[in-house]
Amino acid sequence: MTILLASVAILLLVVLFAWLRERRLHRKPRLLGKILDLADALEHELLECRARLREIPALAATLPPAEQLSARSTLAAEPQVQDALRDLLAHRLWLKEHAASASLDELHSARDALTATRAALAGQLARLADVRAEFEQSRIKAR
Repeated sequence: MTILLASVAILLLVVLFAWLRERRLHRKPRLLGKILDLADALEHELLECRARLREIPALAATLPPAEQLSARSTLAAEPQVQDALRDLLAHRLWLKEHAASASLDELHSARDALTATRAALAGQLARLADVRAEFEQSRIKAR
């Protein structure tokens, strides 16, 4: 009976060790996949932000001249979107060249940076939606 319990305990330890090793081996590819998914989502959101920014002049053209100036000032954000797209491309290139040798800490930092950027961009997109709604209201009132 003691030999049977010892054999089961050893078998459980071997299975646990194999599971932990397998999990550790797949951690980096899973993290890389998550980073690439975040990068894709961020790129989509940046392109959406740029498209919304480019809609503003057409909306502003229907407003009185005093309000048009305020609307056109939102276009100052477009170069920031272009810079963010360039930075994203640089991150993708870095991943392509260094993903295999990057440490988990470096990859976690990359993931966290993308997550933070997406959160900040979500706020910008919400503000753009508010501005668009205000323009629509102003246009309706001007009629």
